[in-house]
Amino acid sequence: YATYDTAACGGENEAGELLSGGSGKQTVVVLGSGPIRIGQGIEFDYASVHCVRALKKMGYEVAIINNNPETVSTDFDTADRLYFEPVCPEDVLNVIALERPLGVVTAFGGGTAIKLARHLGRLNVPIIGTSADGIDMAEDRERFDALLQELDIKRPKGSAVMTCDEALAAARSLGYPVLLRPSYVLGGQNMIIAFGDEDVLEYMEIILRLNQDNPVLIDQYVSGIEIEVDAICDGEDILIPGIMEHIERTGIHSGDSISVYPAIHVDDVFAQEVLQTTKRLCLASKALGLVNLQYISREGELYIIEMNPRASRTVPYLSKVTGVPMCELATRVSLGEKLSDLGYGAGLYKLPPYTAVKVPVFSFEKLTDVDTQLGPEMKSTGEVLGLGKNLEEALYKGLVAAGYKMFKRGGVFITVRDGDKAEVADIAKKFAALGFSLYATAGTAAVLKKAGLAVKTVGKISENASDNTMTLLESGKVVYILSTSAKGRDPARDDVKIRRKACLLGIPCLTSLDTAGAVADSLMSRYSEISTELVDINGMRSERMRLPFVKMQGCGNDYIYIDCFDREINSPESLSIFLSDRHYGVGGDGIVLICPSDTADAKMRIFNLDGSEAQMCGNAVRCVAKYLYDNGIVPKQRLTVETRSGVKELLLTVRDNRVYRVTVDMGRAELTPAKVPVALDGDRVVDRLTEVAGGTYRITCVSMGNPHCVVFVEDESGLELSELGPKFEFDKLFPDRVNTEFVRVVDEHTLKMRVWERGSGETMACGTGACASAVAAVLGGYAKKGEDIRVVMNGGELIVNYTDQRVWMTGAAEKVFEGIVEV
Repeated sequence: YATYDTAACGGENEAGELLSGGSGKQTVVVLGSGPIRIGQGIEFDYASVHCVRALKKMGYEVAIINNNPETVSTDFDTADRLYFEPVCPEDVLNVIALERPLGVVTAFGGGTAIKLARHLGRLNVPIIGTSADGIDMAEDRERFDALLQELDIKRPKGSAVMTCDEALAAARSLGYPVLLRPSYVLGGQNMIIAFGDEDVLEYMEIILRLNQDNPVLIDQYVSGIEIEVDAICDGEDILIPGIMEHIERTGIHSGDSISVYPAIHVDDVFAQEVLQTTKRLCLASKALGLVNLQYISREGELYIIEMNPRASRTVPYLSKVTGVPMCELATRVSLGEKLSDLGYGAGLYKLPPYTAVKVPVFSFEKLTDVDTQLGPEMKSTGEVLGLGKNLEEALYKGLVAAGYKMFKRGGVFITVRDGDKAEVADIAKKFAALGFSLYATAGTAAVLKKAGLAVKTVGKISENASDNTMTLLESGKVVYILSTSAKGRDPARDDVKIRRKACLLGIPCLTSLDTAGAVADSLMSRYSEISTELVDINGMRSERMRLPFVKMQGCGNDYIYIDCFDREINSPESLSIFLSDRHYGVGGDGIVLICPSDTADAKMRIFNLDGSEAQMCGNAVRCVAKYLYDNGIVPKQRLTVETRSGVKELLLTVRDNRVYRVTVDMGRAELTPAKVPVALDGDRVVDRLTEVAGGTYRITCVSMGNPHCVVFVEDESGLELSELGPKFEFDKLFPDRVNTEFVRVVDEHTLKMRVWERGSGETMACGTGACASAVAAVLGGYAKKGEDIRVVMNGGELIVNYTDQRVWMTGAAEKVFEGIVEV
């Protein structure tokens, strides 16, 4: 600490005493970002701390100036000296006069620090990294426009204005909508999209009241895909660790957008154009260290939005995903080292085997009367990182971590501005396909009905006091809201009231079509909190894993089998979703891991299409036995396999030294309701008339390692299982969900069966389901105990023999193919 004007007043200076001895090292001052606030947060503290660590590693003594006690940069052991002072000219200059540093680093403290560069430059204070003139070249509209014109780089047309009249003339000349923002903007502060003269007049009146020293920038609003780049420039070459793409199109601040890496719509040719454009800009502006650039991709053309010669909020995110220590490299090149000597080289860094998303976090419930609609002014208070094998998995993880409630059913209320109505039907169709009920205001409802969707029209607040949008939200029927409006600054408007009400009720409110589409896609992907891979951020794969597998089937019940005797699978739940998709993966009803066992010849773990782990599968256990015998792992015709429902004994029939048929001792049929489980009373549930799935059915409940509900019907082929199956699976009678068999009795030795399996939907066959059906047929008087019963399914047939002691099941097991998949 020090008292103000120490030299003149004779006060104390604690730092002066520390500096009197001298360490013999050169000193560097690092500017922090000051108090955390919307638009500037912990990401700049991350950057500052890594800069300090790099400088200390290089042998410098480091002093940091920051006045936020909540951050790591102000920990006592981060820098050699901490000056807990405001990051403003007077206080910073006092410290510089005392420290007499080699230079000052402004690039890692966000907009707060970078704004001081011009003031420091005027006083000839050495700046480490991009000079004050280079920073001004990027921030000053006229100078930046001149640079772009010189380099022949496209940008949205725009101009700089100082008065209301100039602003109106510029906006009319460019054509609405236009983007208005101050120079040296931080976090999109005071940025708007103006749709008419009244918006421009309102904006300029507010801005001029603030006595702006710099001009207001007015840009033509160009709609397209927004691309973001963080580059490191050493004065001769650049390194781009990654090119990111925003889910939301232009018009929403980059800090409020969901960023995806690697970029979805950037191919190799376009990536090279981004690289070369970025390099030309960095070298022409004499940038040194970190530079953040934002581009628009529209109809194959590249436009630049802005260039920030400093660290950005995506630097921590990209550093973790790529493994490139961006802050350390930027610090080193700012002090004269070259990329070519630092082990990472120049150009585009190699793509990782993961997809990563940055999802913003909002705190609207704590910000009274703030409209939740997103726009060019940043409103998020943080972000999370989601990592996955593909976009769907990464996006699901990111959305859940950011606080989104991933509801699978309920209602969606939709009300959008006229400009969004052409696209809203496609998003509504996704929610409808997932089983959501649709509600909409009159104009939006008309669009959805024209698209063939069933939707209930809801009146505005002013139209009906007892049945309107507000009463709908309060009813609990709605779990998502999609609300967009052309204007959102007037808290008296209906759409603003709806969004604030949603915030108070905790209903997720999506204010961008692109965000809503991403949420719908994530819900459709089948990923859940139990089926996403846990990625060790400190032990990420550098290349895709090559995973050998065998695909096998029994009665059309096909699974992907992975030998785990010599390998370990990190997240089989996630792998099942990734591989089992029949259009984007290998295709199957799930995956099966064949593992060592302490109690049997081998252990089987089986995972459904939704990633949930099953107790047992009769068709899969036969294929496991075939794999063990055919590959010489267990060369005997009577063997045992451990499952989650116990150890099963198997008898193998071999032809030409290959297993072609297997008989399985499935154990005793469990009929006690609590052990099935089913929430019904009595000793057993056999042919009992019961209300289930919204109707009344005669059901028999049996556990064969998995819970089963058997329903006898006159015609199984005509049933709409896609509608009926989920109703049974998720009925409150079945606490662990249930497999449901719809069975027709052909004769006393033959059953026809269709099955809906929990976690997988309708499948070609189900071994435990066939056993449960045979047990139910015997108990119902349709077949005889101790005799073979043929159960015919869509994928083939099984022979089941039910006795009081055990159930025997016999069927084929076949290998379909084997191969290697990259994960």
